[in-house]
Amino acid sequence: MKKIYTLLMVLLVALSSCQPVDNAGNDNPNNGNEQPSGDGQPVDAPLQSLIFKPQQAGSAVVVSGQGGASEVVLDFAVEPKSSLSNIENSWRTAISTVVKYSSSQSTHSSYMPVIGCKANTKSGTLSLTLSGENLPDSFFRGVHDVQVVVKISLNSNSISSQPITLVSDGEYEDLKGLQKYAKQYEVKVLSFNVRLDTTESDPNNNWPKRKAACVELIKDQKPTLVGFQEAKYTSQWLYLKEQLKDEYDGWGVNRDTGNESGSGEVMGILYNKSKLQKIDGGTFWLSETPDVCSKGWDADCKRTATWGIFKHLASNRYFLYVNTHLDHKGTEARVKGLEQLAAFFQKHSKYKAILSGDMNVVSTHDAFKVLTSSLMDNTRDVAPAGHTDSNTTYNAWSTSKMSIIDHIYCSKSLQVVEYHTVNENYGVPYISDHYPVYAIIKLL
Repeated sequence: MKKIYTLLMVLLVALSSCQPVDNAGNDNPNNGNEQPSGDGQPVDAPLQSLIFKPQQAGSAVVVSGQGGASEVVLDFAVEPKSSLSNIENSWRTAISTVVKYSSSQSTHSSYMPVIGCKANTKSGTLSLTLSGENLPDSFFRGVHDVQVVVKISLNSNSISSQPITLVSDGEYEDLKGLQKYAKQYEVKVLSFNVRLDTTESDPNNNWPKRKAACVELIKDQKPTLVGFQEAKYTSQWLYLKEQLKDEYDGWGVNRDTGNESGSGEVMGILYNKSKLQKIDGGTFWLSETPDVCSKGWDADCKRTATWGIFKHLASNRYFLYVNTHLDHKGTEARVKGLEQLAAFFQKHSKYKAILSGDMNVVSTHDAFKVLTSSLMDNTRDVAPAGHTDSNTTYNAWSTSKMSIIDHIYCSKSLQVVEYHTVNENYGVPYISDHYPVYAIIKLL
């Protein structure tokens, strides 16, 4: 009897030390929720042990389409294969991307939305479909490539792929019918309020975040002339001149002092040195004393007009160009400022003339009658059908407060062949709180 009792006790101890054979026991490593993988590793193995390799490593991947219609499929080899199901089930929250590209001596970061995921557990591959909607317009034009890194984050762990180079398929098409560049006897004038260098409510809109994109826009658009508004002399105007010095030269003064220094705003002009020759130029103030640094009428700020007389080298024609920024508060100052500009054009009536700027008022305002009655046309209005637009120019960093207050005018005897509001993607949420506008004008 004693032997039987001892045998039973040994058996009970042995049984108590064994793991349960069903899925209910707490000592089961799988805890009844996951199945062992075919290669002996559970599906929730630490991501650090995951093999996650781009199958396209070492070669560029072509992005088809353009803008929001573009997409690319990236394939990855994944081991252990058992982890694929978990990744596929969680891809909307687990997979992210980082896109980087360089332009104008700066590096930009963005992302490509992941819009599809498909796992093949047999081959051990993961196919991700990425949208190109956030890629800059310059990428699709072939100005530069981009690199994308794919990141998987699960259970507080993460792993990133090697960088993958993406290239455009080269099938870039500009807006239908749009003439983007000036032809032999034409000039392309771009008016661009760059928004002064200040602290914005959204840090992404601060000048350091936008400045390289502004340069990229100018290099891509290739205007013959650029009229800038709101550019702070030291931090913005000098930066733009330096970055564009290979092709452009220009001038402008601090509106608050009349000097070529300081932090005041500049209504600067840049011109393409290979297309134009500067004959004369200067700055005057929109006030009762235009030759003196001064504030006019009911204006809130000192306002200036920067002007230049140019020889167009291809056509051997001369013309006058004026760039300005009318006051944002003073109603009388806007009216009187336009009268002053009209008188300036009449004084130089031997030259055909072009005027651009942020006018802070819509073109249908009576203040413009002093120009449009006999001197000039609004290029937006007289450009041929299908070669103009009615897009808003002031965006206020949003899509809810918008108006058309940036304009380009030209002598009635000149022919406008294209007008366009530049609201394309240059890799930042907003290039400025104004969209640039351009007009292509035929001199002959």
